[in-house]
Amino acid sequence: MEVSFENPLAYSVVGRGTMARKHLAVLLMLAAVTLPCAAKMRTLSCPQEQRARVVDYARSLEEHPLAKDNLAKRMWLTEWIVNAPDVNALETCCKELQSLDQINNTYSEQLRMQAMYSQAAFQVEHPDVKNRAEIQAAGLAGTLRAYRAILKFDPSAKYPLLDDLLSLEKKGKLQKYVQQQTRCVED
Repeated sequence: MEVSFENPLAYSVVGRGTMARKHLAVLLMLAAVTLPCAAKMRTLSCPQEQRARVVDYARSLEEHPLAKDNLAKRMWLTEWIVNAPDVNALETCCKELQSLDQINNTYSEQLRMQAMYSQAAFQVEHPDVKNRAEIQAAGLAGTLRAYRAILKFDPSAKYPLLDDLLSLEKKGKLQKYVQQQTRCVED
């Protein structure tokens, strides 16, 4: 790839043309989104402030999973969960959630990750709860809230598994379902 600097205010990329400019634009956009987020993260010195942000971001992602600022929230939450010594983002309880993208891959990654974010928020709000099934049920409930919000925006975004889980949740049987998934509650 060759770069030409004939005009100091604008340059053109020769070789890959439009594709290279698109990649550059995406990189600049990601930098613009993540740098303010990283700066905010560094300014929160109090773990309690960070914990409040975890709950706020997780709930925001549940209510508005398609909002424009969600990439920065997801990146911050993921980094916080990885570095938090006392919060365990448990494996998503339903192995079936791993197969969402086989049905509709448009929103599957957001929905799978939402389970982890909602689990973390639940653990922050209920630090004494150690029951894995209860924590995972809270994660699934967060995923289902995000799914309902997505359906309002895009009614064609159907996931039969999540529809079944919504039915169980409505009947008050979501946690029982999680408990029955032996691969979820076994160490």
